Amino acid sequence: MKRQVESRKAVNTHRLNDGLLHLSKIEVRASGRWRAVEILGGLIVIALAIFALADPQFTIQTLVIVIAAGLIIGGLLRTGVGAFATVLPSALRSLNVTGGVIAFVLGIAALLDLQAAAATLVGILAVALLLVGAVEIGVGVARHPPIWLRLVIVAIGALTVILSVYVILNMSIGQSILAAILAFALLLVGIRNIVHGLTGHHPVATPIESAVTAV
Repeated sequence: MKRQVESRKAVNTHRLNDGLLHLSKIEVRASGRWRAVEILGGLIVIALAIFALADPQFTIQTLVIVIAAGLIIGGLLRTGVGAFATVLPSALRSLNVTGGVIAFVLGIAALLDLQAAAATLVGILAVALLLVGAVEIGVGVARHPPIWLRLVIVAIGALTVILSVYVILNMSIGQSILAAILAFALLLVGIRNIVHGLTGHHPVATPIESAVTAV
């Protein structure tokens, strides 16, 4: 009887170890919907980048006008809320009025001087893309076991950072050139999204070092 019990324990231990070995080779992939979203987002980003590359100056001015209009409308709404929403606390009403007036003034100033507003917008976009590139480098270093995918992500992140820094350090070379450079950096980000969406997350090895014994 004792030998039979020991034999069953040995069989159970062997089965558990086989199961753990199987679990150590789990494939972790993004869901189909998420991969589709990544691909679609990449295509949209690439389309916007190509549009910007076709006429950088027009793109920048259009963005400035849209943002300025948004600031003016949003500022008027916030000011109205602060002035007439008597149910709100006085501190919150004052905050709405102050924020609304500031947004309205900035929107008007942008429309009155499109050139200065465009230069400011280019600088903001450059900083934003710089942060995106830095994140891409971090993601490429920390994740994605396939070496080629990691190299692609890190390379795209590095190029994005370099282009963004170049724009920040050379704001005087012309807005059209700067906008074209940023559009190219945006194009790289779109390509990265499509590549990642097509490949998904690849197998991740999870080594099991400690032995588990059935009781």
